Amino acid sequence: MIGGKPGAWIYLLILLNLLISLKVEGFDVPLTLVQAAVAKGAVCLDGSPPAYHFAPGFGSGVNNWLVHMEGGGWCSNVEECKERTGNFRGSSKYMKQLSFSGILGNQQNLNPDFYNWNKVKIRYCDGSSFTGDIEAVNPATNLHFRGARVWRAIMDELLAKGMNKAQNALLSGCSAGGLASILHCDSFHDLLPAGARVKCFSDAGYFIDAYAHILCFHVRICSLYQRTTPGYRTLLIKKKKSEHDILWQYYDRKDVSGKETIKDFYNQVVTTHGSAKNLPSSCTSRFPPSLCFFPQYVVQNMRTPLFILNAAYDAWQIKNIFAPSPSDPRKIWSECKLDIKKCSSSQLQALQGFRSEFLRALPRNSPSVGMFIDSCYSHCQSGAQETWLSSNSPAIDRMSIAKAVGDWFYGRSAVQKIDCPYPCNPTCHNREID
Repeated sequence: MIGGKPGAWIYLLILLNLLISLKVEGFDVPLTLVQAAVAKGAVCLDGSPPAYHFAPGFGSGVNNWLVHMEGGGWCSNVEECKERTGNFRGSSKYMKQLSFSGILGNQQNLNPDFYNWNKVKIRYCDGSSFTGDIEAVNPATNLHFRGARVWRAIMDELLAKGMNKAQNALLSGCSAGGLASILHCDSFHDLLPAGARVKCFSDAGYFIDAYAHILCFHVRICSLYQRTTPGYRTLLIKKKKSEHDILWQYYDRKDVSGKETIKDFYNQVVTTHGSAKNLPSSCTSRFPPSLCFFPQYVVQNMRTPLFILNAAYDAWQIKNIFAPSPSDPRKIWSECKLDIKKCSSSQLQALQGFRSEFLRALPRNSPSVGMFIDSCYSHCQSGAQETWLSSNSPAIDRMSIAKAVGDWFYGRSAVQKIDCPYPCNPTCHNREID
């Protein structure tokens, strides 16, 4: 043995093998800035040019296009949007090359249905799921609310690159990008040749309009709400000996102050970015624009086939809609939100209620809609190889996410997989991937 302890060499070899495997699964793709978009006012929040990553197709995939939109939440007011201008969520100045894997991967054994397609990842720097468009720019903030213009400018560039000749095309996205893939689905379809097979794929973008979780910390306070708050209903109560022990209770779509938190938030996003005119008219003709940020009000009138990939216990929605921190001042949900295995029995029962609400919000009796709703506690599952397709990737009825999406896209079979309740699925990867 040459120097050092034997164990050190073993650990080094393991680390090298891990790094090699990670490198093999992904490949680096440079950043492309759309400089021509600036003249059209199609810019990030800080006025910098929008950007994307492009990997050309090859072989039989040269006329097939996969366009994937990056996620990253939303900014609902000037302060939140201004904060984004200091990072890649609001400025292309901070963007660098990315590694493509999962649904964007280029190896046939790891991504059999899309490996040789033209692949694009659109960077997200507008904070509105590519829906904003306000002409005026306040010189005091220099904020540009131009997400819809960014969308159109990048589409124009991709069409000029050859997407106008697409034979197959899939618009996809994760999180806020997954929502964007729903909101822009029909307009994307309209840009492409009439004979092309065009579909859309939303990963962790199915944000639901459901009740918000409320924590009452005092028996008398909870009783007061029950007597005086309109729309109040009790789904589950856990009561211990002391009146200071916790009661798990809920309001229909309202938080402890009686406000509709997520609806109010989306309404602020729509107002701040001027999004109303860029949301699907099939939805805004029937509902207030803020409701059209909830896919359940949009998908029922979509013309283009859609695949919904989502965890029934979506980690982002649990943390930010179901049990948001302002509604949990004593941090009773902190451990549970970080690791579902640390949830108490009553918390798990509450999460089962959220799952039921989620399933009720899904489209029904629609043969063009594909689904893969697993019982994992995760957020975004298509962009990483370990969850998209690997020896231990999440599966329902032994079907991986990659096979489900591929079978649905090519019409090999109708796919509407809905998993059994947690903790039934041992293949889950309970983690968030952006």
